[in-house]
Amino acid sequence: METHRHNPNSSSTTTINEKQWRAEEAIAGNAEAVRALRQLINFPLLFSREAQKLGLKWWPRGLLLYGPPGTGKTSMVRAVVEECGAHLTVISPHSVHKAHAGESEKFLREAFSKALSHAKSGKPSVIFIDEIDALCSRRDSGGQQNVRVAAQLLTLMDSINNSTYAPQVVVVASTNKVDAIDPALRRSGRFDADIEVTTPNEEERFQILKLYTKNVPMDSNIDLQAIAATCNGYVGADLEALCREATMSAIERSSDANTDADVISVKLEDWDHARSVVGPSITRGVAVDIPKVTWEDIGGLKDLKRKLQQAVEWPIKYSTAFERLGISPTRGILLHGPPGCSKTTLAKAAAHAAQACFFSLSCADLYSMYVGEGEALLRNTFHRARLAAPSIVFFDEVDVVATKRGRNSSSNVTVEERLLTTLLTEMDGLEEAKGILVLAATNRPNVIDAALMRPGRFDKVLYVPPPDLEARYEILCVHTRKMQIGDDVDLGRIAEDTELFTGAELEGLCMEAGIVALRENISATVVCDRHFQTVKNSLKPSLTEAEIDSYSSFRKCPSSVPLETV
Repeated sequence: METHRHNPNSSSTTTINEKQWRAEEAIAGNAEAVRALRQLINFPLLFSREAQKLGLKWWPRGLLLYGPPGTGKTSMVRAVVEECGAHLTVISPHSVHKAHAGESEKFLREAFSKALSHAKSGKPSVIFIDEIDALCSRRDSGGQQNVRVAAQLLTLMDSINNSTYAPQVVVVASTNKVDAIDPALRRSGRFDADIEVTTPNEEERFQILKLYTKNVPMDSNIDLQAIAATCNGYVGADLEALCREATMSAIERSSDANTDADVISVKLEDWDHARSVVGPSITRGVAVDIPKVTWEDIGGLKDLKRKLQQAVEWPIKYSTAFERLGISPTRGILLHGPPGCSKTTLAKAAAHAAQACFFSLSCADLYSMYVGEGEALLRNTFHRARLAAPSIVFFDEVDVVATKRGRNSSSNVTVEERLLTTLLTEMDGLEEAKGILVLAATNRPNVIDAALMRPGRFDKVLYVPPPDLEARYEILCVHTRKMQIGDDVDLGRIAEDTELFTGAELEGLCMEAGIVALRENISATVVCDRHFQTVKNSLKPSLTEAEIDSYSSFRKCPSSVPLETV
């Protein structure tokens, strides 16, 4: 536990003759969070009489700050506490977690008791819990110590509200993982208000750079606004490290040139060096796994794989060549074809081959009972993809959110139309981004709105057909490579006998043959031909020749879109 006492003679209000120190002198950006902290700490003290007259109970007493690491949550709390002349008690996970049972709870009780005793002096007392997710994770996630600590914290926060000095004691917590916190902490009366501390925008980055370079001598041609514009994704900690690295570069350069220390000045070359060393840390924290699916996991479709490699891998691996020839990379690819023909697997394999982050978004997730939530999720997905570039945003069953407009006779704007408008806007915004590709899959390309089917959005439209004989054989080989099959199994003959079967149906055939073998003898180690034949004779392909003609006919329709087939 860390405590900090300020000068008791310091004032929490601005006087006429003396200018009050403001938090903005130490931090920049996130004005909403700073304002919320000021209200939380100062309002109960400044307007106590008004509250008594109105019978108002000051609320909230707990504030949760959440956002990516390095965005300045802890610095913000310290700065506002300094400005308000409050007493600060800091609780961190490493200081609470003790080896013996009961010690952690005792530590928390003592910290709250000290904070309450300081409030009796008439000054605000702030309890700041850093990284509360590590201290009070969900109790259903296991760990007896976390359960006890969370229960103790709940009891202490409830006790504050019943204290005579409750208005002078507030609890602030910070976290990078807001969903990992026990839900009981976020109900009314505890952490009943939360504020997101966001990644700084360009203007806020400019203000942060000015703050960290106010005492740094720089050449007159340095444009901090321009530097801020090139620091997309940088958080406050990154920008502080950037300024420090630029200053160190200037010192080293001057030292090598035997320049007098009094004439050291940060030049543009120092900023260029600093940017090459310090990157945006937030992109390293985006928890998006690259799918472990390779091209070898997909049987057949050689031409289609080649086209996807050229559209997905080449712009990332050979970006210099694209720039040299003035070629704009593909922004969007639409995969269409019958169900079960590996459209999703192809997208994952493309992401793996390009070593790109893979954002898979089920279009059903975009529908919500609350207005605007689907659009917000869509925007957030593209935002995270920009931070994690190179990345692929994959929409499965994209026709759900990209249906042609005007089909509804009602004059009201539907959820589908709002989602489509958001999707169009986000895809247009990719023109300014680098290393981001939109992949989409559908079984109904004919119902997709024409606005999406133009160059600049879905540049390529690729048909994914059912597997032919060669592809069926390769698919059977893929799904039996970890299976011990008998010498009597002829995968080539099985491929011939499974015409019109999709890749998913062939995978199911192999798995079911293994189940039949176990059903016959639970100690079986080999899957024989009779097992495959038993399953094959019980299955019928879900597709017909007429349906395949219907799926493939879309590629034959006249269109300005560069339709491609395999």
